[in-house]
Amino acid sequence: MSKKVWIWLVALLLLGGFAVWIYLEIQSRGGEGKEVKKKSGGAAVAVEAVMPLRTSIEDRRIFTGTLKPWSQFDIAPKIGGRLEAINFDVGDRVTGGSVIAKIEDIEYKQSVDQAEADLEIAKAQLRQAEIMLDLRRREYDRQISLNEKKATSQAQLESAETAFHSQEASHRMQNAEVKRREAILDAAQLKFSECTIAAEWPASDRARFIGARHVDQGALLASNEPIVSVAELDPLRAFIYVIERDYPYLGIDQPATLTTDAYPDREFQGKVARIAQLMQDTTRQAAVQLEIPNPELKLKPGMFVRVQLQFKSKENATVVPRNAVVKRNGKQGVFTLDVKGGKAHFVPVETGITAGERIEILSPELRDPVVTLGNHLLTDDVSVLVPKQFLPPQPQVTK
Repeated sequence: MSKKVWIWLVALLLLGGFAVWIYLEIQSRGGEGKEVKKKSGGAAVAVEAVMPLRTSIEDRRIFTGTLKPWSQFDIAPKIGGRLEAINFDVGDRVTGGSVIAKIEDIEYKQSVDQAEADLEIAKAQLRQAEIMLDLRRREYDRQISLNEKKATSQAQLESAETAFHSQEASHRMQNAEVKRREAILDAAQLKFSECTIAAEWPASDRARFIGARHVDQGALLASNEPIVSVAELDPLRAFIYVIERDYPYLGIDQPATLTTDAYPDREFQGKVARIAQLMQDTTRQAAVQLEIPNPELKLKPGMFVRVQLQFKSKENATVVPRNAVVKRNGKQGVFTLDVKGGKAHFVPVETGITAGERIEILSPELRDPVVTLGNHLLTDDVSVLVPKQFLPPQPQVTK
């Protein structure tokens, strides 16, 4: 392809781009001209409007979380052995003091019997040592008396003293042996008692439920090997995570309303139980623990819940629909309706609480209707078609 052809192609591309730019510029200027035309008295814009309301408004936020048991733990034997019986299964209710399982106790019972026999022997030996100590003491006292009367030799006195002190040491040793045997018996009785695995909480306390069963009857267990998992279901707890902006509005015992897909038509009440004092570095969120009473046991751990917290509320506030608030030239405001003049005026406003489709207007005080539909087409002081509900009643013509 020759050099001239390339030049013509480049020239045509440049002319095409320039033509497109001119078209877009004309379109944009034409749009501005339409807005100006409307403002200067062109076709009036059809709008919908409502009067601002004086009512109460609440700032409620919704968070998500998962229900968890108030407490959950595994029950395991402190000793090893064969599982002789297990009295509860998944879903069963367990009250305080109930026997949950039993370990075969033959060997542990034999250990108790052996320890009791050894203790009896040690006690008998202690009694024998006490008798001998008494004899050695009396002999030593007699030798002292005779020595004072010069009726015995010094060697006999020293021999009686040595025998007394030797027996005294033997007595102490036998006394210690009794205590050692008592400790062995206590340990054997403790292990024997641990063959019976019971719910170690007061009978008057809230009931727990078996959440999982890990072994079957007849299994050979090691010490601390879990048998069942137990969960407390009333109350429940849930964790939600709150961002930095919402954190200042939290408080202990703050009411919370929960909903779940399992019961879509029912609300459950709870409260804030704990608030984390640290925010996570990665998410800038703080954990909040909720306490949810569950006397009917309708709610279950693992359920997904939506939690609604009320942060702020205000009585007798000026409220308008949320779609009435728009932005013009970087300012937030509403279009008020001049009913007599058939005009819409842009009024910058300061907003407060937002609740669903309603928003609070802090200032200025609004006395005229505000445009809720068609306001995206409006500019300040533009002509509008006043909705019928705001027009004065027409006099009836009599024939």
